Parts: sequence; structure tokens; C-alpha cells
Amino acid sequence: MIKSALAEGFGFDQVSQMETVSVIRPILAAFAAASLCSCASVTVKDAGGAISGDKPLAAPKRIYVVPFSTAHASVKEHPMRKHPGQLASETQDLIAKHLVEDLSKTIAPATLVKSPAAAGRDGWIVTGDITEINEGSRILRMAIGLGAGSTKMETAVAVRASARSNRPFLTFDTKGTSGATPGGATNPIPFSGVPTALLAGQQGISDDAARTSRMITSRIADYMVQHGWEVSGTVPKTKMATR
Repeated sequence: MIKSALAEGFGFDQVSQMETVSVIRPILAAFAAASLCSCASVTVKDAGGAISGDKPLAAPKRIYVVPFSTAHASVKEHPMRKHPGQLASETQDLIAKHLVEDLSKTIAPATLVKSPAAAGRDGWIVTGDITEINEGSRILRMAIGLGAGSTKMETAVAVRASARSNRPFLTFDTKGTSGATPGGATNPIPFSGVPTALLAGQQGISDDAARTSRMITSRIADYMVQHGWEVSGTVPKTKMATR
């Protein structure tokens, strides 16, 4: 199965296992450095705050989630995807769904609304932009990994204290990727880790959306803790970008 995946991924008609290993070795060297510092994760980078008048005076009783805009997103779909032209809307829906679930568990009851104007006046509003989506290649993630065929998702997030607030009190960016683990042919013993490679290959945009949501929730929870407000449940540690 991996042989056929490699053949499709590289455009070869026939690839023997020995030929595959000879092809993979230079690729493995190229991606090895990246694999040491990257993994399937999402990091957060603060983008600055707003004036003090826009800051909340208390923890939210409710949170309103507005679907993140994809108007200016850089979108790269796999040419063989089942539903072409729908990656942006699918990603938008996934992030919104996960955010409502994660925020409700950790911060306060969350509700999905179409726009900030549709939000009530009794809670914080989370809005954002999806700035980049790259679907990558599942075949290359399964066969090679180590960054080959990896997905990519980036967002810019803004949190406002209420619908009447013109400026956000918290802004930050998220950046995530998947597919940095070895594939079937780039394990120390080629093809020995096929089951793991197949599992890793299945991880894609849906997993990136879930991880992005967890980091957004975690960053908001950090803000609350910093201001002496309690959060419920177990909050994953925010992975702050180093640069």
C-alpha cells in the first residue's frame, strides 16, 4: 500500500522497495532538521492589546463566537479532494464548532452567532480571520512524513468585552501544522512503522482545527487567570511561539 502511495505521490509508475529507500534517504536528510523542532501542534503569538477602556471588568457570563472570516485567506486545496472549492468553508465550520465546545467547557457557555451585531450584550465576543489553510497531501504524510505533505493553518483572533466594544482587549495569532512525524518509508527501519504512518496520515485540517480551538481557548483562559478569574476544567498549556 505504501509503495503505491509513493508511486502516486511522486508520479512514478513502478517503485520497488529498494528504489523507494534510495529515493527517501536524501529526502529524509532534508527534512530531519525540521523534524527536530516541529511537530503536529499549534502555537500562539500575542499581537498586542487595546486601550484600557475596552478591557472587561469581570469574567464573562457568556461567550459569543462569530465564524472566522475567510475573505482574505490563502487557501491551498489538494487537487484530488472530494469536494473542491469547499476547504475554506469546511475549516470555518470546524473551528466554530470546536470553539463553542471548548469555550463552554472551560470559560463560559458559548453560543455561535452570525455576526457581532447578533450577539447579546451579556458576554465576550470572539471573532477572527483564517489567514492561511493548506490541505497538504495525505499520501505524502503517510509515505514520507517529516514535513512532506503537511497541513498548515493560521488564524488571527480578537476578543471583545461586549457587543458595544469597538476595540478588542485581547488579540493574538495562531499557527499550526501536521505531518512532521516519520512516514512509512522514513522510519529508522523503512516500512516497519506502517500502522503508525497510516494513522498519522489521516491527521489533517480537521485535527488542525481542533488544536487551533484548544489553543484559542487556552489563551483566553490565561488572560482570565492573569486577572484573578477562575476557569473550570483542565486547560491545556498555551504553546507560545518563540519568535
